[in-house]
Amino acid sequence: MRTWKQSMLLASLFLLSFVIMPPFVVAQTSDGLPEAREGTSAGSLAVMLEFMVDHDPAFYAEDAVFHVMAMPEPYVGREAIGAALATFYGGAFTDTHVELRTILADGTRVVLEFVYNGTHSGELMGMPATGQRVRVPMLGIYEIEGDHIREGRLYYDAATMMAQLRPTE
Repeated sequence: MRTWKQSMLLASLFLLSFVIMPPFVVAQTSDGLPEAREGTSAGSLAVMLEFMVDHDPAFYAEDAVFHVMAMPEPYVGREAIGAALATFYGGAFTDTHVELRTILADGTRVVLEFVYNGTHSGELMGMPATGQRVRVPMLGIYEIEGDHIREGRLYYDAATMMAQLRPTE
């Protein structure tokens, strides 16, 4: 269940996206208003903005594929994707938030440029918690089918993140 704050954030992001997007990325009704229906840019964007509120793996299709380009193999299936998301949102990192920079939607594809922020408070690939804050620019490309993410590709510089995890002296 969404809190009032999360609902307001989602609504604000959704409205903001129509201000910063080029006009060709939004499906239009006869009244000229965005129509968030399945298979349209507005529908795909609505799915992504809802997902960005709490990164719930239920937004991924049961057999979805999630490529994290810094990892050798993709995560396949909602359960594996959920475990990967849990690492970055509540597992190895807490106090996380995402700063959206650019949102583009074209039919069933959504591209997000964002900055991931979090505190390294749990083990990450064998590295014990350092308590360090990270701020990592990322780019995600998502394929939406209906109301689920079918495939995701996440690009970021892992060396940038690892450099920020070194304890300060």
